[in-house]
Amino acid sequence: MRWAGWTASILVTILVAACAGQPSAAPTASGPPLPTLDAAQVQTGRVIYQANCAACHGANAQGAPNWATPGPDGLYPPPPHDDSGHTWHHSDRVLYESIAHGMSDPLRPGSPVRMPAFAHKLSDGDIRAVIEYFKSLWTVEHRQWQWQQTVSDFAPTPTPPK
Repeated sequence: MRWAGWTASILVTILVAACAGQPSAAPTASGPPLPTLDAAQVQTGRVIYQANCAACHGANAQGAPNWATPGPDGLYPPPPHDDSGHTWHHSDRVLYESIAHGMSDPLRPGSPVRMPAFAHKLSDGDIRAVIEYFKSLWTVEHRQWQWQQTVSDFAPTPTPPK
């Protein structure tokens, strides 16, 4: 019995030593691997963000002060788009539609438009570049989680009947 205890102790020590210093793995994803960020797109998105979004969302995408606290009207100030906010919780489609079409407070039906629409001002490529810039502000773990949301949000176009 002493032999079994000693062997188990050595195996546990070996396993712990083998794992020591190994980086934490990102969440496992089923499906396509996390795309690499395009540095040129990130830079273009940063420039577009600075010109169109920074006045409300902050020069470094940090959001308005007290963004997580509703104002006297019950509405929230502009949120951050960096890692501290919730932008990374949403799929590319949701982010794209929010930028292109604007949005009201989703928790208060009938509330005034808080995020103006930019489809009339920004091209499809501009909006996609801004989203790429946002992704450059997130940890790999948050990017992986957001990518899983994007992949699972894909809905194929139905084939029209013949």
